[in-house]
Amino acid sequence: MIAESEKLNAHMEHAIRIAKKAWGQTHSNPMVGAVIVEDGKIVSEGYHERSGGKHAEIIALESYKGTPKAETTLLVTLEPCSTEGRTGACTNAIIHSGIKNVVIGTLDPNPKHSGAGVTFLESAGISVTVGVLEEACREMNIIFNHWIVHKRPLCALKIAMTLDGCMAASTGHSKWITGELAREDVMHWRRLFPAIAVTQNTVSADNPRLTSRLNDGIFCSQRFVLNRELRDLENYKNYHLFSDDFKSKTIVVYGMNAVKDRVEALEAMGIQSWKVSESEGKLNIDEFLNLCAENAIPGVFIEPGAQLATHLIANRSVDYIYIYQSPKLLMDQKGHSLGTERSSQLMNESMHLLDVKRELFGEDTLIRGYLRK
Repeated sequence: MIAESEKLNAHMEHAIRIAKKAWGQTHSNPMVGAVIVEDGKIVSEGYHERSGGKHAEIIALESYKGTPKAETTLLVTLEPCSTEGRTGACTNAIIHSGIKNVVIGTLDPNPKHSGAGVTFLESAGISVTVGVLEEACREMNIIFNHWIVHKRPLCALKIAMTLDGCMAASTGHSKWITGELAREDVMHWRRLFPAIAVTQNTVSADNPRLTSRLNDGIFCSQRFVLNRELRDLENYKNYHLFSDDFKSKTIVVYGMNAVKDRVEALEAMGIQSWKVSESEGKLNIDEFLNLCAENAIPGVFIEPGAQLATHLIANRSVDYIYIYQSPKLLMDQKGHSLGTERSSQLMNESMHLLDVKRELFGEDTLIRGYLRK
């Protein structure tokens, strides 16, 4: 029994690996991998490559050339769909294939459909097993899972800090808090999210590109610059976000109280922009996220400074947090630290992360998890 369980895990691990070939490419659909196993070996496989494309199960079934045996098994990372949609119900295709064993990593997170595919398959006489490497199968689709349940983008926040909590020196200098391995991991997450946002302070100080630079080349998500007062427009021509090959993917988000002359200057530059209301002297992030939802953007990766990070966390405007921590001690009493402009009196005022994951990247540590609401 143990050996059989280990084999199932190994096959599901392979399904997860191939699903991740589409890392960041399937929005607003999930990443899904499927394999067909016969005589203990994988004889066919498939993964969902893009939204609107064939589902993983369909690709695996079309590639399968044999006649199913009694033990032939289809393993899939996510519960097969039982509704027609754009590509037809995968449960129908599985039933018609003659395969009598299906192993599912995790159920559909959509409460309207969760378990429906299992019921449909079982009613057709197919043996169904659910929950093999469930956490890993669910984990790779954190954006889709949130989007399909809440119909709202997953708002994630990324910060890097020293051991004593500094995100920048008193001068604003922050390159580099973490090492190369941790910074490479940031590229991995940038690739996953369909949108990345930074403040104008970051643009002015660092002139970032906000692209994901991995082994397979340069990838650019939708890019947002949060510039409430439309400051520093005179230098926009010098910044990568407004002059590189991906400049059409940059949108400036400004406040409703921005000076008219600056709004007109921005429009004259031909730069895309969104206007949102203001709250407590800051952009209304909830309104910004609603606009993202209206534009079918299911996830936003925000890379803020200390002040905005504090505001977003304190107001619970973010859903998920990535904290990269280095073993450095900056020892700067005026350094830019998380918690600026916030005063806590008791430990029970702390913000908690749930479903916490920890990973090491050289000397640096990534701690990530959901912010408790």
